[in-house]
Amino acid sequence: MPRSSQNSPGILLLAEGSLAQYRVLRCAAALGGKVQVAGGVHARMLALSRYCSGFHDFDLAARPKDAAARIDAIAQANGLALVLGADVPATRLLICARPHLRTAAYPLPALEAFDALATKDAFMALCRKLNVAHPEGAMFAGKSALLDALESGALRLPAMLKPVDTAGGIGVRRIDTGNARGAIENLGYAPVLVQDFVEGEDWSITVFCREGQVLRRVVYAHPDAVFAFARKPALEDAVADIVRRMNVNGIFNFDARIGPDGKVWMIECNPRFFFNMDVTMVAGLNFAGQGNATAQAPEILGEGTVRLPQALIRQLLKGRAPSALDWKMLAHWLRDPVIFALVMSGYRRVWRSDWLGKIAANW
Repeated sequence: MPRSSQNSPGILLLAEGSLAQYRVLRCAAALGGKVQVAGGVHARMLALSRYCSGFHDFDLAARPKDAAARIDAIAQANGLALVLGADVPATRLLICARPHLRTAAYPLPALEAFDALATKDAFMALCRKLNVAHPEGAMFAGKSALLDALESGALRLPAMLKPVDTAGGIGVRRIDTGNARGAIENLGYAPVLVQDFVEGEDWSITVFCREGQVLRRVVYAHPDAVFAFARKPALEDAVADIVRRMNVNGIFNFDARIGPDGKVWMIECNPRFFFNMDVTMVAGLNFAGQGNATAQAPEILGEGTVRLPQALIRQLLKGRAPSALDWKMLAHWLRDPVIFALVMSGYRRVWRSDWLGKIAANW
């Protein structure tokens, strides 16, 4: 097990799954204290990580008051002082359970604000309300309704097809006159959000806020597994305006498209920890910690580039020297080789937590 700092609080991580949640685990562990995980069957393989000091079965569908009692019992029994939600279900449950909790929780928005940001359709409606530039779109019940709209000419092309409640680009597809029918017929989800396609470059921005004030921020793009960190003042200002008007607390990850004319189009928001937060941590800013920044002096990650291992291999094959951050990212992956290989391969299985917990405890 990695060494724990006696000055860092122990952390309880609530998790529904294990893919993005593993990144949160690594960032939480980097703060120096021990980290334990509470979650369901799909989170159990996090216990294989050498950075997880214990796993607890936990019902994320529990009533808020019951969930709070279970969290407090685990925290008290294991010397854990802080609870974090690693994904949307866990974060929403913490927001609802917060009035009943004795254990401190990572800063969270109000439930109304969270729900206005958490799904693509709700975020589209919020942007309309706030008069924020956002691709226009409409909801369809499923592929049958979409095919009818295509046949009638009511579907504007090109367009983007999206599920409303997934992250990481899962299920998102661009359609045009050449592929629209086939793409719609092969859809595996419903309902479907259809949005106008906007020309431009994809950028993401993550901010940590208190009472609507941005205290930490990072802007990045990641084509072909190469993370480019940069400053985008127009995007930063647009997001700062949204969180200020909503007066929110916590962490928020926004995706945007910046057009050839520099116009910022907001696409979606994830009001939770984000998938690539371990890359940002390696680059110099760990969003699992709350820091000591102020609105007058926020922490900002400036320009830089980090290559994930697959991009690092391409760099080496071209005979080009990797940067210090590239090697640092590779070292980050290799410090926990078993769990990282499983997580990155998307491996899923209903693990038995009794023997898994023993393995994790003695790793």
